[in-house]
Amino acid sequence: MNDFSDIDSFRFVKVVRRLLEPATEEMENLQKEDCSDELRFEALLSLGKIGDNRSLPVLTRAFEENPDYIEPITALGYLKSSTPVPKLLERLKDPDALFKEEIVRVLGEIGDPMAAKTLMELLHDEDRMVRYYSARALHKMGGRDVVQSLCSLLNDPDEWIVINVLEILSKLNDPEAIPALVGQFEVARDSRLKAIIISSLSTFAEGRLLKTFETGLSSFDPRIQANSVEAISRLKIPALEMKRKLKKFYGHPNNRVRGNVCIALAQADSEMVKSEIKQMLESTDASTRRSAAFVLAKVELPERVGLIHRLLQDSNFGVRKMALKAALELEGNVGIKEILPLMADENQWVRKQAVECAIRIEDFSSTSVLEMFEKEQSPAVIESILKFIVERNLKSAVGMIFDRIRREPEEELPWLIAALGHLGAIEELGKVKKFLGPVRAEVFSEYFQALLLNGDLTVFSELGKALKDRKRENEMLTWSRVAGSVGSFATDTGRYSKTMYQALLDEVQKDMDGLAAMSLPAKSGKEDLAEAIRLHDAGEHAKAKNLLEPLAKSFADDDEIQFYLASSCYNLGEMAKAQSMLEKIQRPDGYLEAAILLGQIYFKKKEWRLLIDCYERVSAQIVDNDRRNFIRVFGALGLAYFHEKAYDKAIVALNRGLQANPRDLSSSYHLALCYYAIGETEKAKKILESLRKTLPADSKVLKNVIELLQRI
Repeated sequence: MNDFSDIDSFRFVKVVRRLLEPATEEMENLQKEDCSDELRFEALLSLGKIGDNRSLPVLTRAFEENPDYIEPITALGYLKSSTPVPKLLERLKDPDALFKEEIVRVLGEIGDPMAAKTLMELLHDEDRMVRYYSARALHKMGGRDVVQSLCSLLNDPDEWIVINVLEILSKLNDPEAIPALVGQFEVARDSRLKAIIISSLSTFAEGRLLKTFETGLSSFDPRIQANSVEAISRLKIPALEMKRKLKKFYGHPNNRVRGNVCIALAQADSEMVKSEIKQMLESTDASTRRSAAFVLAKVELPERVGLIHRLLQDSNFGVRKMALKAALELEGNVGIKEILPLMADENQWVRKQAVECAIRIEDFSSTSVLEMFEKEQSPAVIESILKFIVERNLKSAVGMIFDRIRREPEEELPWLIAALGHLGAIEELGKVKKFLGPVRAEVFSEYFQALLLNGDLTVFSELGKALKDRKRENEMLTWSRVAGSVGSFATDTGRYSKTMYQALLDEVQKDMDGLAAMSLPAKSGKEDLAEAIRLHDAGEHAKAKNLLEPLAKSFADDDEIQFYLASSCYNLGEMAKAQSMLEKIQRPDGYLEAAILLGQIYFKKKEWRLLIDCYERVSAQIVDNDRRNFIRVFGALGLAYFHEKAYDKAIVALNRGLQANPRDLSSSYHLALCYYAIGETEKAKKILESLRKTLPADSKVLKNVIELLQRI
């Protein structure tokens, strides 16, 4: 994401939506006109993608008036506003309602905790897709009861549901799920399901699971055995013990089992592993040789370079592809030397893999890739070559890309246009329009995005004009799709180029100057706001509040003013008033400082669940060099997770906060408690020993530290 300095991303999004108003109005008008349902609903979806809250009444009305169509529901999901959540929940109560699964999916996209209770009930709905999307939605929302609720689905009669729940539980990585997963493994009869459960349990890497994994080793099903070998390899058990448990699987007839054993024992039994790999290389079976390449991509052996070189010459393209991944792990320039010949391989998928490998090697020859680009005919390979060109910013490729566009290739065209945009080729973009052919949504969406990346904001007015002037319905349909794609792109500030940022910065300044132009009797709004901010920062909050209150009434939509007024109220002890104001201006792309202050209020009130919801929403907005906010957000978030017993999440958050402020003793102490809670006592002990040396003798926490060390 780009660093927008002191200007919050929501101001850029606000500008984009203002510039898109001509297009937005045309698509809103289509909802009232006599046109086909296809056109009306396509425009509705695009309104949702643009995400302007002023379109919410239009989308809500369409949802209420068209219960037999799925598009109004989907459009509300794109908008991600919490306002229609009660209406969506109300629709779910109707036993005859259509598209219940889409309503549930959209509730997950919106992520409003208001829906959590209903979603938990729907985990046992008769419709499998409703159960599936309910599980996905609850995973996104999080919360202390989610794991147990999802575990109840492990007994679902539909194996597909169980497999998806296992995937979700693996991602959550919450130790609370372990007993349910072990229990399900013991009662499950389907071998595929048992193998997946072992894979899910392996993510926990806990010693207490060894017995379960050993049961998997004794299975007759190679899938269960392979996953059990991998699971045991992740456990922190002595190398000799691991060797004793796994060595009997050398030479196993199943390649996955055989490969996983080699990876697991590469350190403990290197000579035997080397012998095993050589035997696999001699096999006449291509899949066995491919497994050897897979192992060499994972482990280091003295003869690794020679073995990989041999596999790169293999007659089977699947083996060569896997050997390329192994070559990429080699040190020095060996990887480059091995990859170059395979860029001319007869198989397109080997060539594509070779380019994908080249992308990851910083000093790979650009000349070789450009020479390949001139001759290559496979669209799949061209896509990878263009990634290389864009990542290396090879402006010398612009002419070659332009020449390729002139040939009007069908499948490659969107990628070629996008590459010109990323390379800053504004002159060539002006020339290629005549080669784009009839207006097609996927092509013109990329074309307009490329123009925006190069700072051409006339795109927005051109979209509005195109929607207004085109009278044929198929043209309106296409331009509606383009508007939605462009709106979705332009409201995602993480995708901005520096040039696009600078162009929009001028528009942001106009908006801010517009605030100043709306003057009050004594001074301009801008002068009053500047003075109020000065007073606020100087600690004169009562005076700042007096200036800010009339401004807040005049500019109710300006989050900056609302924040400074709320902050002044907070500092004057009016916490409830501050909380109410801050909660009103919370949005996914909202004012960062407002969200952080709201979280501090939740912290003081020990409202941990609300704090988690608030800080999870804004954590992605904090850039790495924003040390102050990094400390404030991740330290508090880690503590909130700790109190909610979400220890794994707490560990991640606390560690991130400590990276910015290693001297945060409170975070260190709670990190130790988290490690202790999940059974990682060595890590807990190391932190506690450090705290015992650091904490002052009269510290109350020191007593707790000593007691916990004695318990360990």
